[in-house]
Amino acid sequence: MRRDVREIRTDVLVIGSGGAALRAALDAQEGGAEVTVVIKGEFRRSGATFHSVAEVGAFNVPDGAGDAGDSPDVFLHDILTAGQGMSDPRLSAILAEEAENALRYLEGYGVHFERVGPEEGEPYLTFQACFSSKPRSHVIKDHFKPIVKALGSEATKRGLSAMDRLMIKDLIVRDGECLGAVAVDAEGRLVVIRAKATILTTGGASQLFRTNLYPSDITGDGYAMAHRAGAHLVNMEFMQAGVSIIDPFVNLFGNYLWDARPNLSDRDGRPFLSDYLPEGLGIAAVIREKQRHFPFSSSDISRFIEISIQKAINEGRGTDKGGLLLDFIHDDLDSILADQSRSVAKMWPLTYDWYKERGTDLRKDKVEITCSAHAINGGLRIDPDAQSNIKGLFAAGEVAAGPHGADRLGGNMSVTCQVFGRRAGRAAAARAREIDHRAIADPLEGHDPLPAGAGAGATVDLATLRQRLQNAANRHLLILRDAPGLQAFRVECAQLRHELAGSARIETPADAVQALELKNLIEVGELMALAALARPESRGSHYREDHPDRDPAFEHNILLDRHAQGGFFRARLGDL
Repeated sequence: MRRDVREIRTDVLVIGSGGAALRAALDAQEGGAEVTVVIKGEFRRSGATFHSVAEVGAFNVPDGAGDAGDSPDVFLHDILTAGQGMSDPRLSAILAEEAENALRYLEGYGVHFERVGPEEGEPYLTFQACFSSKPRSHVIKDHFKPIVKALGSEATKRGLSAMDRLMIKDLIVRDGECLGAVAVDAEGRLVVIRAKATILTTGGASQLFRTNLYPSDITGDGYAMAHRAGAHLVNMEFMQAGVSIIDPFVNLFGNYLWDARPNLSDRDGRPFLSDYLPEGLGIAAVIREKQRHFPFSSSDISRFIEISIQKAINEGRGTDKGGLLLDFIHDDLDSILADQSRSVAKMWPLTYDWYKERGTDLRKDKVEITCSAHAINGGLRIDPDAQSNIKGLFAAGEVAAGPHGADRLGGNMSVTCQVFGRRAGRAAAARAREIDHRAIADPLEGHDPLPAGAGAGATVDLATLRQRLQNAANRHLLILRDAPGLQAFRVECAQLRHELAGSARIETPADAVQALELKNLIEVGELMALAALARPESRGSHYREDHPDRDPAFEHNILLDRHAQGGFFRARLGDL
C-alpha cells in the first residue's frame, strides 16, 4: 500500500452519527467489539436525526397509551396495509414487536416523551400519525434532536472512538465480503479502514432535490457506495415527499394541521386548488383526506394537494421564493380547536407556541409552502439481523429497506433506527468475535481515484452542477413522474456526470468531497429513476401520471443489482 495512505483497524466500523448509528455503536460495544464511528461532519451534531424540521418528533409504540385496542398485531397490520405489498413482513413484524423496548431504552438514557399533564405518571401524549389506524405516535419536543443528545452523551461517556470530517468514499469488498472502507480526510488524503464488520447508517438522499427537509450532508452516500460494491437496493422508487413550509423558515407541515382547514392561494392571492381538481371532486373532501398523512400518496384523493401545488409552481404561479401561500385565517378555527377529540386540538398548543417563538403567529400570518423531499422508503435489502447480501455489511435507518413499503407510517422511521440499529450492532459484534481480519493485498485495488476535474481552468463550478441536478429532480422525480420526464432526467444525469469528470472546478480537498457527494447524488438519482421507470403504475408514494392507477401485475419489488441485466430484477421481499 502507498506510504501516503493512512490505515486504521477496528472490529466494527459504523458510518454515520444519527439515531441508528449511535444505537448500533452502543450495542456493538456492549457486544464486546472495538467500535469506530466515522462521520462526514461532526460527531453528535450531524445527520438527519439531529436536524430538526418540525416542532415535534413522532415515535410509534403500540402500548395502548392512545387507544387500549392497540397492539403489536394492529401496528403490524397498519404497516403492511400502508406498504401495499412492498414491505418485508418479517422486518415489519420485528419493528412492531420491538418498538416498546426501543422507547424504554431511550427513556433510560434521558429522552423525554411528552405526557398529557405535568404530574408524574400522567399518560403519554399521543396522536394518530400518517396512515395509522390508532393514536400511537408518542411525542418528542424539538423533533429527534433529543435522541442524538442522549445517546451521543452516552457514547462520549463510554469513550467510544469517533472520527470527524472523514468521508467514506467506497467500501472494500472481496469475494462477497465487506472488509472495511476507503475514506478521504479533510486534507484530501486517503484512509483505509479495515473492519471485520461495517454498518451503514448514512441516511437518505434528499439533497438530490432543490426543495428538501434534510441537512446538506445527506447526499445518498450509503446507497451509492453499496450499489457500486454489489449490494442489492430495493424500493428506491418509493420516496416520501410532502407539503413543507419554506418561508419564514423550513419546516415539515404536520398532517394534523390540515384538520384546521387552512386556506391555499397563489402569489396573487388567488385560490388555486380547485383549478387542478377532477370534475366533481371538492376542496373540502381533498383537505379532509389530507389530514390522514403528511407525505404524498397516490392511494387516495389527498394526492391532489401535492399535485396541485407542484403544477401551480411549474406553471409560474409561485412566489419569488418558489412557494405558494397558506394561512389559518377563517371563522371556524376556534370551534375546530375546541373539540378535544381532534388531533389538531391536542397538538395546536405545542405547534402554535413553536411557530410563535420563531416569529410566526398562525392565527394572523401567512406562510409559504411547497412540496419537499423527505425520507426514502427504500435502500439496502437486509435480513432480520440487518445484514445485506454482502457478508459483513449491515445497514440500519433510512439507508436500509424492508420495514416500510410503498407508504410508511409517520413516526416509524425513528423507531426503525432504534430497532434495527440495535440488531445491526449486536450482529456486527457477533461477527467480529467469530472472524479475524482478512488479508487484503491491495485494499485500493479497483477503486477510482479522487475526483480531479479540470482544476483552475474549469468553466463549471460544483454548486452550479448540483443546482442543475436538483432542479431536474424536482421537475421529473419529486411528485409528477412519467416516462418522458424520467428519461429526460436520466439524460441530464449522464450529462452532469460527464461534466463533473471533465470540466468541474475541483481545486481543494473540500471541493473533492463535494464532488464525491455530487457523484453519489447523480448515481442515486439514476437508480431512483430506473426503479420508477420499471414500475409503470402508481402505488403509494410512487405516482406515474402516464400510469395513474395501481396495477396488480406489479405486486413485486424492484431490486436494483448492478450485475443484473438492465440493472434490476423483480422479486417479492418476503420470498427472498
